[in-house]
Amino acid sequence: MVLKKLFPWKISLSLSKFFQLKFNCYLLGFLPFSISRWYIILLGKLFYFFHKKEKVLIQRTISHVLKRKKDPRTLKVMIKETFKGIFDHYHEKLFVAYSHFPRLLRFLHNQVTLVGEATLDQALQAGKGVILVTGHYGAVEMLPGSLAVKGYPAAMICRFQTYRLRQSLEFRAQNVGLNLIDADNGNILISAIRVLKQGRILITECDEFDEWRDDQNRSSYFLNTRLPYDRSLDLLHKRTGAPVVSAFVQREGKQRYTMNLTLIANGDSANPPPLSEQCLAVLEQAIDAHPEQWYQWKKLGKVIKSRLEVEHDREQSGYLAPEVGISIPDQA
Repeated sequence: MVLKKLFPWKISLSLSKFFQLKFNCYLLGFLPFSISRWYIILLGKLFYFFHKKEKVLIQRTISHVLKRKKDPRTLKVMIKETFKGIFDHYHEKLFVAYSHFPRLLRFLHNQVTLVGEATLDQALQAGKGVILVTGHYGAVEMLPGSLAVKGYPAAMICRFQTYRLRQSLEFRAQNVGLNLIDADNGNILISAIRVLKQGRILITECDEFDEWRDDQNRSSYFLNTRLPYDRSLDLLHKRTGAPVVSAFVQREGKQRYTMNLTLIANGDSANPPPLSEQCLAVLEQAIDAHPEQWYQWKKLGKVIKSRLEVEHDREQSGYLAPEVGISIPDQA
């Protein structure tokens, strides 16, 4: 293909690194929000022109999960909107990292509304910190900064795709009192416990499937998919007694956002139900209402494909046949 010969260097980049090319970061520093958003959407369409297998993986995963709930026409529109949601996520990531800093602070303070703020305030009063559980949903990139500009002592576990991103976010975080914990640097559990003992809000994500600490004795169900059970939240809650609150930032349109805060479990509870299942249930409710705002479809597709391959091997060895059937292409 002619375009692939002209731009062979683009083929090897992930979507995140493609968006974070130096020129794109430079443009986000001064372009108006709406113009930079459409620029990122155009770049995203270009990326998936070169990465058709990845695009098909996302499309088929969405179809597999939602085909019983949506008619074909609605499903087609939903898939299209989901890709826009993916592009919105990366636009928000770049906006938070590279836009004019005073402008960003005003945006976060004025455009993000907290619903259930009293829940968070009450959880903090326990003096044990708060485990704030979110996911790859909506405008999650605006969550830490929005809390920080409103005076909350927040900390977040994160992984940086580029050195430029690390430098920019560390500078901005320092200026608003936000503590960033590098997931690739040291023992995350020890760092998380330390942050909670300081009385801070620890922000973590419940749908980072490839980072889970699996419990071999149980499974969980999410979006009609059987998954390993992640015991990370249970371990952290048990070690600290910190209350657990979920937080999902909903895009409302016209540059308006709502952060929905919900109490999940309290450190004073004698027998709290499994935390991972509770958090995933809240996230699943949000996805059922707005599937286009979740952007982990690719990773979920890989999990489904991997489990189908295991079930197929068992079938060949005399085990029962797979529980579900979905055709998903190989994905590098």
